[in-house]
Amino acid sequence: MVKTSAKKQPKVTEIIVNYPENQAPNWVEPQLYHPYRFGIGKVSSHPLVAICMNPSAARDQTSDRTVNRVIAASQKLGYDGWVVFNTYPERATDASRMDEFDPVLSQKNIEVITSFLLTNQITEVWGAWGDLKYEALKHGRDAIKEMLKQHGINLFHFADVTKAGNPRHPLYLKVEPERKRYL
Repeated sequence: MVKTSAKKQPKVTEIIVNYPENQAPNWVEPQLYHPYRFGIGKVSSHPLVAICMNPSAARDQTSDRTVNRVIAASQKLGYDGWVVFNTYPERATDASRMDEFDPVLSQKNIEVITSFLLTNQITEVWGAWGDLKYEALKHGRDAIKEMLKQHGINLFHFADVTKAGNPRHPLYLKVEPERKRYL
């Protein structure tokens, strides 16, 4: 009997998605590709800032479906740029494939988000993480919500929250200005 090894699935999708025209990011943290990403965006004077679940494939040259949905929402809502942060910075297209929670990585995520929001005088952010099943994501969400509260930064969402009380993820949401609500 010959044993064959199953091909290990990559943590991050290998599907390439392009950025919409003129929407490639001008800011990525960290700048070089790592198995984590703290933030990405086309920083401008009035960007739509979204806090999603955890990063997938988007990087400086290629996007992913979630980031493109945030970009589309920013254009539809009249923003002149977009920025995506995540409740936890580990890259994984499927959150079930994430490593165990790393408190140092999570704290660095909060520091990067806080610095960006305060430096750019952001007064509100779009909560767009959906329902979270994993400790790292929940811990990150709670820390971000506490930080936003401490700095008086409002958290909004579109449509009704989920049964678990979370704002809906951008992939499963129709974004309309009249559907904007605050948590």
